[in-house]
Amino acid sequence: MPDYLVVLQAAWIVRNAKSVRDAMNIAVAEAGKRLNPDLDFVKIDVGDTACPKCDAPIKSVFMVAGMALVGLILEMKVFNAKSKEHAARIAKYELGKRMQRIPIEVVEVVEL
Repeated sequence: MPDYLVVLQAAWIVRNAKSVRDAMNIAVAEAGKRLNPDLDFVKIDVGDTACPKCDAPIKSVFMVAGMALVGLILEMKVFNAKSKEHAARIAKYELGKRMQRIPIEVVEVVEL
């Protein structure tokens, strides 16, 4: 059975952030705490969004009055899955158990 790289996105809310950079750091750190030690191999990063005016990539952070919504990208390798759909279900299940009440969506599944 093949191995897959599953890329997911998650919407993370950060309260009392002092800046956009602070919100990004807090979101990545909090997500890492929820996944460690069981899933410490999951790569966590802030996602990019296309600027609506110029299509340049910008970080997926929206901040108003100290409250931020941060779009996180999570990459996880899934071994011995039956198909791409099976790998996506495994990754979403494993992350969802540890990140309850956090919206998670599969972005891409690549066979390794």
